[in-house]
Amino acid sequence: MNELTKAKKKTTLKVLANKIKSGERIVGMECHDTPSAIMAEELGMDLLCCGSPGPMGMFGHKSMADVDFEEQLYMLQAVLRGATTPFISCNMPNTTASISVEDAIRNAAKITSLGADSVHIEPSLGTLPMVKGIISAGIPVIAHFGVQGERAVMAGGYAPRGRDAQDALNIITEIEQFIDIGISIVLLEHVSEELTRWCHENLSVPIASLGSGPHASGIFHVSSDIIGCSVFPSPPKREAFGNVWQNMMDAYSAYFAAAKSGEYPKLENSHHMREDEYDKFIELIEKRR
Repeated sequence: MNELTKAKKKTTLKVLANKIKSGERIVGMECHDTPSAIMAEELGMDLLCCGSPGPMGMFGHKSMADVDFEEQLYMLQAVLRGATTPFISCNMPNTTASISVEDAIRNAAKITSLGADSVHIEPSLGTLPMVKGIISAGIPVIAHFGVQGERAVMAGGYAPRGRDAQDALNIITEIEQFIDIGISIVLLEHVSEELTRWCHENLSVPIASLGSGPHASGIFHVSSDIIGCSVFPSPPKREAFGNVWQNMMDAYSAYFAAAKSGEYPKLENSHHMREDEYDKFIELIEKRR
């Protein structure tokens, strides 16, 4: 950890609120591994969320709904080993937040006991009591609306939300009920720019945009999509800032070809016995015979 990192202060909800009040843009990232967390720490990112796309991609699940809670916790621990100063949240798979109030509180407590600052939930009206219970237990909640990956199959896919007036009103009506019980941040994924801007200008909690336009208190992106290295297709209009998948494929291809042809490993890059040790080794072999 360098001196700059040591000098940073822990980002809390109060710190985020003060930054937003002063007009500073909050920058967040979904993060699933230690190297990405280290880089986010060094860059000074404000918010990290260990989301379900991480286990989905790493462990080959066909959908986010298949992600196991323990897999989510493994990845959270990896993130926590790399970053300490951002505000860190962790996804609660729907199965951990939908069964009962008691289960929801218990599972949220598992997340914060590991060191996360909050939980991230894709809520529905049916989970209002569970989310209220988590908040009542003193655990902050980031609530994810719009396109919800874990509900995408049931909801009819990943089509953008809030593009017609009635759908936009439905989303607002749902969000307001969760604001009333005390959620800390609203994350909007693939929601119309107009609806996101309305939320930013009219709702009482910070709005984070994930593919939902620039009018928000915070901008959020998924680490694997940022670097262009995802096992499943990135959503439309999700801008990438690199092509690490191709870089990895190029490197693996070069290795495979070099190993097949005998060009790798090179003799000059091999380790060698110290001078005269090979002759001594042969003598020892002969004596053993």
